Amino acid sequence: MNIVRPINISSPMTGSVSRPKLITTERDHKLYTEAHWYCPDTGAFIRKGLIKVVDKRTGEDVTHS
Repeated sequence: MNIVRPINISSPMTGSVSRPKLITTERDHKLYTEAHWYCPDTGAFIRKGLIKVVDKRTGEDVTHS
């Protein structure tokens, strides 16, 4: 998955501003924070990307490890 910045983007469907929805999940003692973009007018999925990965035991950011 690509490393992304959680910025507003234009929807390719309608051109409206799409704000990222931040989602954090836990897998293998790590917290994964992802940004998901949806079209605000149609609700259609646009894209998603990884923001960061944090080791839950140490609290250390391991995104680039």
